[in-house]
Amino acid sequence: MWFKKDQKETDELTYFSKSWMEEWKKSINTSDNYKKKGKSWNAPIVLKIEPKAESIKEEDATGIFLNLSYGECLELRYSTEKDEQTCNLILKADSKTWINLIEKGKDPTMSILKNSVKLEKGSLIMLSTQRKAAEALLKTAPTQQDRHVTSAVTKQDQPKKEPSHTSFKTTTHGLNFESFPMKLFQKAKIYGIWNPADIGLSADQDEWKEFSADERKILIHLSALFMAGEEAVTLDLLPLIQIIAQEGRIEEEIYLTSFLWEEAKHTEFFSIYAQQVMSGPKDFESFHKPMYKILFYEKLPRALHALRDDSSALAQLKAAATYNMIVEGTLAETGYAAFSNMLKDNNLLPGLLEGIEKLKQDESRHIAFGIYLINRLLDDNPSLGEELEDLLEELLYDATNIIHEIFSQYDTVPFGLEKEWFLNHAIKQFQNRMAKLNL
Repeated sequence: MWFKKDQKETDELTYFSKSWMEEWKKSINTSDNYKKKGKSWNAPIVLKIEPKAESIKEEDATGIFLNLSYGECLELRYSTEKDEQTCNLILKADSKTWINLIEKGKDPTMSILKNSVKLEKGSLIMLSTQRKAAEALLKTAPTQQDRHVTSAVTKQDQPKKEPSHTSFKTTTHGLNFESFPMKLFQKAKIYGIWNPADIGLSADQDEWKEFSADERKILIHLSALFMAGEEAVTLDLLPLIQIIAQEGRIEEEIYLTSFLWEEAKHTEFFSIYAQQVMSGPKDFESFHKPMYKILFYEKLPRALHALRDDSSALAQLKAAATYNMIVEGTLAETGYAAFSNMLKDNNLLPGLLEGIEKLKQDESRHIAFGIYLINRLLDDNPSLGEELEDLLEELLYDATNIIHEIFSQYDTVPFGLEKEWFLNHAIKQFQNRMAKLNL
């Protein structure tokens, strides 16, 4: 132990002392995990502590300064205002927030998105590329090892029983037309009634012939991601509908019937477009790189189909977080916004633009339902909030890496698409969704 067992100090006195910083530096430089994860980080960082912790006695100290260089810590000491002027990355939080992050060994990106940690100086885009390094760095920090907070959610065995009904809502209380799912269903009947086969594509077919090879490549690339993405969510949604139905939530199930129908139409739209407009040989799946496959080929179906054997609130939260918060609410929303802006700004492909505008409108209802579902589950199970946040943190890392993966295949992306815009928009969408959750 690096501290005395019988020492009756407060958290601030235990953490952020000189001896604690010395121990942390040693821990960083002997950590194989940090050497590996932090090998591309070569910049100093200031962890600003405001208000100042009681254990920091130096009058001019503002927090902790770490000079990190390719998996090593060259210097770790108290920071000053001069360091803040020269350092390119400053993260600010109160001492309790820093202690919480240190004890849990979590990277600070999620806390930045929730505004408990402030990015006072620096680029969130840069930090997002170094999330694993930041997490590995905080995991090396000394903690009070005799203070363990464990949480476990035990899946309750549910005896299997033959399906049966004891009563019906429509013949007793009647449907609740003021419920949020039923309001979404009313919107779906108005705005979701469109036929992909009715969208005219003759102008798109003429334009396609004039595009350069690079222009065709990026259009096929983005379409390939959406084609598989829409098919995946169509294939994987059914277990959630089944769980909602088993719980007797008829209003939610009624809305989800339109949800699945709309996902099916989205799948149809991209398939029609690929066959009727995109001429020439196309290997769509060649654009599905490792990070894309991790999320869409593995994590999405795993989270949804787990509901077949586990109907617990935690399993439902994992499904909704993966499907609605990340796949739809972060990645799809960002991709469709970029696609739409690109087509409008360059006056391109009116048929594709019309279809995407319709898709965006449908997806907004899907995301709204997902947030409603997550909040309903959290209201009944507030203790699951921390596990949900941990999962969202992991999934956001996957999502941002998919964006990096897309742009790594091009020196210059046609039609003015920029990686920084994609990342900023994705993070903003994620922040908007997080702000609406009851966490």
